[in-house]
Order: sequence, then C-alpha cells, then structure tokens
Amino acid sequence: FSRIVQSFKYEKECFLSNTLGTYKVLKFCKDRKIKILYSASSSKFGNNGKNENLTPYSWTKSKNIELIKNFNNWYGLEYEIVYFYNVYGPGHDQSGKLAAVIGIFEGQFLQNKPLTVVSPGNFRRDFTHINDIVRGTYLAWRKNLNREYFLGTGNSYSIIHIAKLFKHKIKFIPYRSGERFSSNKISNDTYKILGFKPKIKIEKYIEKFIKKNKKVLKIKKKLLN
Repeated sequence: FSRIVQSFKYEKECFLSNTLGTYKVLKFCKDRKIKILYSASSSKFGNNGKNENLTPYSWTKSKNIELIKNFNNWYGLEYEIVYFYNVYGPGHDQSGKLAAVIGIFEGQFLQNKPLTVVSPGNFRRDFTHINDIVRGTYLAWRKNLNREYFLGTGNSYSIIHIAKLFKHKIKFIPYRSGERFSSNKISNDTYKILGFKPKIKIEKYIEKFIKKNKKVLKIKKKLLN
C-alpha cells in the first residue's frame, strides 16, 4: 500500500499489505536464502524523523525497515533498501486512490479541469522519474552491502510551483491530515557508492507532457464543437 494520506481511509488494507504482507515476503526470502530488494519510503525522514509516526503508511513502512534489519541479524537475510521520492512517469495513475500528485495534475489537465493544490501549496517534494528509479534500483541490487540508498534528485519543489509549470487553471483545496511539509535531504553516499545520479528533470518532463497533449486537447475541443 503506497499512499500516505489514503492510509487513514484504507487503514486495514495498509496494515495487511505493508505489515503482514511484508513479513510473509521476508519469511519466503529467508527460507529460500534469497536477497530482498525493498522499496522504502522517504516519508519516514520528514520533520527530523518525527514524520514516521505521522500516518499509518509512514509508520508501517518505517517498521518494515527495522524488521528487515532484524531478519538480517537473526537469520542472515541479505538485503538492499532503496528509498523512493515521489516517483512519476509513464504508466502512473491519473485518478483513483493510488494516484499521486503528478498523475493527478496530468489527469486534470487532460480533462481541462483546475489542478487541485492542497492549501497552502507550499509543501515541498523531491520528484524522481521512474527511469531513474529503475536504474538506481538495479545498481543497488548489484551490491551486496546490506545497506540503504536514497534514490532522489536532491532538488525540492513546492506543489504550487509544480502546478504552475502546467500553465493551467489552479484550485486550492483544504489541508488534509497526514500531509508532510517537506522531504528530507539526499545522502551523497548513495551517488558515490552506486555511481548513480538522476538524469530526468521534472521541468522537462512536464514541458514535454504539455507539448504532446495540447494537440490532443485541441482535437477534443473540435469534436465537442
């Protein structure tokens, strides 16, 4: 279960998947002597570590890190842990309970609806393209160090800034419980150890999205008229 705010509404699903589900996967790997590559959440680091208790999602994800490391101490389970930062790119959901901000903005843009920004709009996030995530995860898998890697860009953007990049109408919506004000900084050790650095910038991605889909919107308007 991979969404922060929605983990309040879908609490049972969050715990079944993230806690019980992760335990079962760890046991499977332990019994078969398989190294686990775990996709962790950067949400646990926000607000000097206090945000790991902010939501059911961040709490379950942070406790899974402890469990993985204990499985290593107890049973010799090998692992690599990769932290993701607001992953976006082709194939992400544009609506529904698992849609994240970039996908939501895209969906609203394509429907010619205002982009909904949670008030006050100054929450800051690091956004990482899926291609960079896949490359960084592969590099982590090749290591045998039993350690953690931070696959972010190191750049932080406010949500209102991201919305304005779409050059579209914007609508503010009320603050929601569980929203984090900022992301944590990236550990430079990740870049050194993995030889990894993100290549795709969110500004260029949004620019290409707009250029591609402006033609689609024009065709839709003609059909409607």
